[in-house]
Amino acid sequence: MNSELVISMIFGLFIGAWLMIAGIYIYKIYDENRYKKRLTIEKLLREIEVRNILNQKVIEILNRPVSHDDKELINPQNDVKVPFYDYNFLKNYTSMYNLYIPTYFLNTFFKNLSQHLAVFDDEQDLKNGGYIFKDSRSIFENFSVEITEDIEAKKRELQKAKNVYPAMLKKQHFNI
Repeated sequence: MNSELVISMIFGLFIGAWLMIAGIYIYKIYDENRYKKRLTIEKLLREIEVRNILNQKVIEILNRPVSHDDKELINPQNDVKVPFYDYNFLKNYTSMYNLYIPTYFLNTFFKNLSQHLAVFDDEQDLKNGGYIFKDSRSIFENFSVEITEDIEAKKRELQKAKNVYPAMLKKQHFNI
């Protein structure tokens, strides 16, 4: 064998090994960024879903018809009657999914609600079948509007995240 041939084979071996290592590194970066993009999109979808379910429950509470017995306690234009199971659902749902809902939404909402709670004896509350919040319809409506606006903002953010190439995710520093 010729020494020139051996040198060229060794040189070719080094170039091939270097190209293979560079290819594996590029693929690893691409795959990691694609994974980050998928996680970001899944998180945004989950946030939208959680907010949507919460908004549906608030709208359901607002649209619940007032029975004839409740009309002496509740003014349908201003007051809201929240059954125990709905109030517990709101509290438990928001505490369960607090990673997906901004805390300031919930703190303000429940703080405003607590100021409008009509205080009755426990027996009277059980007879009513829930909590009565005086002059709180506007609080529920504003909360629903805030959630809807936030859902729309998350949808726009999701659309932007879907249009981002995986290599750009690293530059934008998406924290997951």
